[in-house]
Amino acid sequence: FFSPAPPTPLDRSMLGRRPELLRAAAAAPTASHHPCGPRPSAAARAHPVVVVARDSNSSRSRRSLAASSSAGSDAAAATLSSPASDPTGPVRVVAVVGDGRSHFGFPEVLGRERATWREVMRHLSDLLRWTDARYDLCVIDAPDGEDARLAAAQLVLVVGAPDSARALVNLQVPPGCSVVAFADDASDSFDLRLRGDDLLFGDLFGGLARAEAALAESVRELWRRKNFDDLLFLLLLLIDACVEPVPRVSMTAGGGGGSLGLIWCMLTNCREEVVACVTDPECKAALDCLTGCGLNDQVCSYQCIVSHESPLFERFSQCVLQRHNCMKNAAEVPAEPVVEPMAEFRGQPLTHEAAEEILIGWLGKERHSWKVVTGQNAAYDIFPNQHQIFYRGKRKRSFWYDPVFQARKFDGELVWRRRHYRVRRGKVPGTFYFSVLDNGVISNEFWRIADAADDLTWTVLYYAGAASAAGQAYTGAVFATRDGQWPAESEFARVEAAHAKCGIKLWELFEVENYPCPDAPLGLLDD
Repeated sequence: FFSPAPPTPLDRSMLGRRPELLRAAAAAPTASHHPCGPRPSAAARAHPVVVVARDSNSSRSRRSLAASSSAGSDAAAATLSSPASDPTGPVRVVAVVGDGRSHFGFPEVLGRERATWREVMRHLSDLLRWTDARYDLCVIDAPDGEDARLAAAQLVLVVGAPDSARALVNLQVPPGCSVVAFADDASDSFDLRLRGDDLLFGDLFGGLARAEAALAESVRELWRRKNFDDLLFLLLLLIDACVEPVPRVSMTAGGGGGSLGLIWCMLTNCREEVVACVTDPECKAALDCLTGCGLNDQVCSYQCIVSHESPLFERFSQCVLQRHNCMKNAAEVPAEPVVEPMAEFRGQPLTHEAAEEILIGWLGKERHSWKVVTGQNAAYDIFPNQHQIFYRGKRKRSFWYDPVFQARKFDGELVWRRRHYRVRRGKVPGTFYFSVLDNGVISNEFWRIADAADDLTWTVLYYAGAASAAGQAYTGAVFATRDGQWPAESEFARVEAAHAKCGIKLWELFEVENYPCPDAPLGLLDD
């Protein structure tokens, strides 16, 4: 039942939740902008790389939910060896931006133009810093020639320039600096350009050339998804490949105990669960589906799970990942950004009881508390007809959260799915701790009520969580109303401000498909 292929050296779990590590385990049993700092003292990479990606899409696109081809996964298997650098020193990245607009669009109801690349890169600077305080992304306008700030760069991105490939010729960067250029034009081609004749005429057919090609393929796959979380992961991937190892991207050579260690753990501790899963068509289909997903493709991964979830699959992942942690992973709930809950509600200081009533929302007048309008997490916040149900249990102080949503399987069929979270109050009113067993893996989350209208017209809820046994940490936010539709235009500014305090721009959001569904299974569960 086991493939002899070693595990991928990339940890692709950084931006998502449970599914990506399930995919890794399944692979075995299947045959705000800030100033630039001073010049760094860290050793630079000996062979610079220039990747030119041409983006042909003029409007924001959604990633396909179909499983990616194996090319992306194969390309991700080989990566460049990161050069030695000072692990305590800063990592200097410079984004050279033009005046062009990006592929990130605002929700249609707002009637705004797409975000500029300057806006996108400045926001990316904040997210990069929240990932690691040493990561410094400086955003500058496309220079005419020399720019002193480029002299400090270890990695340069060129985006939104009319002719990024030509702009590269004029960039004055250190000899060891890697440059990646994304050009906005009408073509859909992807070119790999190498700066430095020693590399160009060097080991073309050896491991280095293969690693460069693999990096280019990974960059192309992430870029084409047109998703902000994937753009962040793309930048982390480049830092890992061209500057220094990034813990959230790189796995050690013996990650998960190696393929033999993984198999030994599974056969020793979970033989019955493994055999039962790989001999069952539906459970085996889940494993095969997960294995076929592309680099860091959390949409595909979670789609596989909601399409093929079954008791056998839950027992498999609970044994392999949760109970015995055969992947030997760990993850913590992200502490950044720091998001404070709303302090007042209806003119009074927010209390724990009032915060719970905000969550309970419209339940009683409706069969649900809230319906989601938009979400920020591309993998988990965009399913059709997301009903949020918050309610108090029969036991004293028990409180529950049940998201009920539709998932579109790969064959097009829509199926209802439900999760059951236990909820505890945090120390500060408006904060809550959530826990759930999702397909065999426990996730712990920290939620905050970022804001809510006094008349409960809308609310914005922010969450950060981790599935430790799956090695995954994640964040997200949902904007919800009574019926899943946008509130009056007069509320838009406050809704935007609520997202801003969460470190989220409105052009990051995905709009949820909502329509009447009287057949939704929205009954309350017992304690």
